[in-house]
Amino acid sequence: IVPVYNVEPYLRQCMDSLVNQTLKDIEIIAVDDGSPDNCGAILDEYAAKDSRIKLIHKKNEGLCAARNDALKLVTGEWIAFVDSDDWCELNAYEVAYKNAVEKEVDILIYNHYENTETSQKEVIAFPEEFVSNDPDLIYGMVLSSLSRYHTPISQRFSQGFPWDKLFKASLLLDNGLVFATNVKANEDVIYDLHAFHFAKKIAYIKPSLYHYRMNPTSIGHSYKKDRVEIDAEIYKEMEAIGKKYGFDQRYWEAFYSRVADNFMLCCGRCFFHKNNTESFSQKMKRVKEVMLSEPYKTAFKHIQKGKVAKRTYAMTHGGNKNPYKVWFIYKLGQLKHALKGN
Repeated sequence: IVPVYNVEPYLRQCMDSLVNQTLKDIEIIAVDDGSPDNCGAILDEYAAKDSRIKLIHKKNEGLCAARNDALKLVTGEWIAFVDSDDWCELNAYEVAYKNAVEKEVDILIYNHYENTETSQKEVIAFPEEFVSNDPDLIYGMVLSSLSRYHTPISQRFSQGFPWDKLFKASLLLDNGLVFATNVKANEDVIYDLHAFHFAKKIAYIKPSLYHYRMNPTSIGHSYKKDRVEIDAEIYKEMEAIGKKYGFDQRYWEAFYSRVADNFMLCCGRCFFHKNNTESFSQKMKRVKEVMLSEPYKTAFKHIQKGKVAKRTYAMTHGGNKNPYKVWFIYKLGQLKHALKGN
């Protein structure tokens, strides 16, 4: 499943990596989500040459709606999600499919590469390969989707991505799992919370099969004045999931870790971002308002050392309500980063 929007410079690399897979018996469901560039024409070109491509042209409704439209057309036994500015190893789905079938799992996890224009870094999710039907370990993957500090295995890597996994189609379709269209970020995390909840058996293999393109202009990295409001909708969805499935206290501890760490990230992406034109006093007022609001207020009281980033803990432990302390720690972190870079 490949949702496509405004990625013309990268789309051919993505599509080439899919149509040339060593596993030939696949369907590629590409969704042109009203892309304003030439993506639609490029997809038409590929579809005309390859009958395995199912192509949807639609008005722009966002990533989640595009993936949901594609899910309606799935006829295969396994589902993979690919972002249209990323690409895959040519043997990715032969390797993933073979392992998923042999191990009889609902979800197969594999490693990936983080790519920039000039570098490539291999990301290893866990120390060793495993196959497990242990409900506690699988529940740990739910927790890990919320926070990398709550992974059940001794490595801090979040499971909140759909593109580094192969999903059994029946797991997703029989349980009616769709992407949340009411959120503007973290839709991948929310989806994995559902998927791991329903999974009965999972496995992890070490080959790195996927290339994730690091994009500094994505919503996760660029300045968003309304980032706190965006996060508020995400937290409502995560809270609803916790209550719906009756998750235990471990879920809420992981949730609070995520809230606290996201507050720290908001310092760089919102409160103190260079594009924020508010006065210093306005920024301090805004930070304090957020710190005193829910779920931040409760999260700061519950976070534990070692279960959040070190800078997060320094900023928020003990229910800290001092925005000047937050600003000082943020600036100190910037200085340390700059000195390390030099």
